[in-house]
Amino acid sequence: MLIEVRTDGNIEGSEQFSNHVKALVHTALGQFDDRIRRVDVHLSDAIGNKPGHDDKCCMIEARRDGREPIVVTNQESTIDQAIQGAIHNLKKSVESAFGKETTRDHLRDHH
Repeated sequence: MLIEVRTDGNIEGSEQFSNHVKALVHTALGQFDDRIRRVDVHLSDAIGNKPGHDDKCCMIEARRDGREPIVVTNQESTIDQAIQGAIHNLKKSVESAFGKETTRDHLRDHH
């Protein structure tokens, strides 16, 4: 599973920070490593250095072979909260999607 982290001009995207985000994603989705081809993490700050509420955004897109990508977005007041929330939402969405596909495939194979 390839994990890419991209930031807008308002977020410091050091290699250390990027590796930290990749580790969080891999920990959350590691069990699906063979079924998810690529994960793109997009981090943005809507208003730059000005203080604001829920202006930090984390959008994560999980790409699978032959299926529509799973996309989640989370906005919070800190980038760490935005990342944690988006990863949590993505894990739930991926588990749900693969669960439905497994059920559908199982039903199809037994008819």
